[in-house]
Amino acid sequence: MKTEILFLAGMCLCACSRTPQEQTSFPSVKVVHAEVMEAPSSRCYTFISQPYRLSELSFRVGGPVHAFDVQQGQFFRKGQLIAAIDERDFVIQKQRTEALYRQAEVDYTRISSLYAKDNISGMNYEQAKANYERTKADYEAAVNAWEDSRLYAPFDGYVQQAHIERYQDVKPSVPVVTFIDLSRIKVEAYVPEDIALQMRQKDSVACMVRFNALPDREFVPSEYFLTQTATENNISYLLTAILDNKDGRLLGGMSGTLAVSYAADGEKNHLTLPQKVVCHDPEHGAFVWCVDGQSRVKRVAVTLGKLKKEDRVEILSGVSSADRVITTRLPFLSEQEQVTIEE
Repeated sequence: MKTEILFLAGMCLCACSRTPQEQTSFPSVKVVHAEVMEAPSSRCYTFISQPYRLSELSFRVGGPVHAFDVQQGQFFRKGQLIAAIDERDFVIQKQRTEALYRQAEVDYTRISSLYAKDNISGMNYEQAKANYERTKADYEAAVNAWEDSRLYAPFDGYVQQAHIERYQDVKPSVPVVTFIDLSRIKVEAYVPEDIALQMRQKDSVACMVRFNALPDREFVPSEYFLTQTATENNISYLLTAILDNKDGRLLGGMSGTLAVSYAADGEKNHLTLPQKVVCHDPEHGAFVWCVDGQSRVKRVAVTLGKLKKEDRVEILSGVSSADRVITTRLPFLSEQEQVTIEE
């Protein structure tokens, strides 16, 4: 009997000593808060710099090139001789037409005097006048051809490329050299419609140019121009900025960034979230999962705006900066699910 009592007492003690059932663990999630991203006040566009002017220089007359000692990259002052065609034929033509012109001038002067005294017919006078004007035109054309046998630099610049060799027989209008002007540098970029409107309507728009090879320097354009209609091969507008290059430090073909700054009065600051936290289905549209005050999951519909940098998206409505938006376990969440926020 005593043995049975002791056995029952032992069983009771064992039952009383058991620990309570452990609490159920909830899935842990990470959360973020929506952040305010200021409306952009500037945009940047890449470019490759170009010479302010690029000209294909050529002769207006043809013939064998007599003088041409040019190297690519050589600098010429305005009015300096670049190339010359053998002038012998042009000199002979000029002298011949000059002789005819001088003779016709003397004859015309003599006949004009006689005609004024009614000592010669009007027909003879008109013939002398026509001969004088014709020989004068021939002489002036010969002088122009002789002058056109020499090619001069139209502005201070550099020979970018030579297209002929000395003693070569060239024809009129055939390019002799490609000549560039680096006293100023031109940069071009295509800008969208909203920037084009800003540049037309506001005086506060400013441009700043930076070159990749000169990261510590900023250049302010002396002037800029904007096309008044979209380009044919693009839906954008061509912005051309001109930089002074008096020190000759800048070159054509340099890469860089053209920054256009403007007052973003028409744009409001909106909240943004990482794109990865936004879910979508045909029934609910765009939504995010949030954690309420009782650590329960709730679905919140959101209205999306523009895509932003750093893989973020603009949130026009639906959440506030105080809401805790879940970033993990998104495919496995459900309404009113209890979760634990992971620190």
